[in-house]
Amino acid sequence: MGVSNSATLELRLIIEKLRNRFSVPDRLEGTAWSPKVMDLPPGERFLVVAPHPDDDAVGCGGSIIKLVDAGKSVRILFLSIQEGDFTRDHRKGEIQRSLGHMGVTDHVLHETPFPSAKEASRLIAQELSSGYDAVFAPSPFENHDHHLRAFEACVQALRAGGGSPDLIMYEVWGTLMPNLLIPIHDVMERKVAAVKEHATQCADIDYERVARGINGYRAAASALDGYAEAFMHMPASTVLKLF
Repeated sequence: MGVSNSATLELRLIIEKLRNRFSVPDRLEGTAWSPKVMDLPPGERFLVVAPHPDDDAVGCGGSIIKLVDAGKSVRILFLSIQEGDFTRDHRKGEIQRSLGHMGVTDHVLHETPFPSAKEASRLIAQELSSGYDAVFAPSPFENHDHHLRAFEACVQALRAGGGSPDLIMYEVWGTLMPNLLIPIHDVMERKVAAVKEHATQCADIDYERVARGINGYRAAASALDGYAEAFMHMPASTVLKLF
């Protein structure tokens, strides 16, 4: 009985959160849409907010590779580092090798457990103050508390005035409702190589399978070849109105 009550309460909380964030139209006709397909998102300078090292590669690694290859500026902010049956130096080596596959040379790694909401917001706001065209961040549909906290921290940082970039929300632990697709078929193997470098994390969950599965589905569902990454792309002003 206790487990059943707990599950029911959790479901009610999830439903309430969604009701608070999304309104349901009286008539649903015409509310379906096809995501816009773009080779690259607009902009020159991009920040990637990753709750942990590996979320960047799994969630938007293909797009990161394409942006770097196109000469765009990409900086990754890792809000925390995982702990487990491995040394800190070993984990940092995995992170560096993964970044190497993506061509990323600019990143900051906070070698601590996941920060408080206030601290996460402060770290992101500090980054935004230097000016970016867009920020990649976990979506509000993620089924992981750190990912949801990272999203909320991004919203709070935007609200605090830390710049006004677009928000490009990615998916790892939960599928989102995309309005943007980036085809990544030509760089998929480089993305997979970046994901597989996180061997300590892939030991428990097959993140290569996760990436191939969700990126393959996104491409197939939009009649694209190979693989694609899906995003919710919104101006900061829209994000602040919705959330």
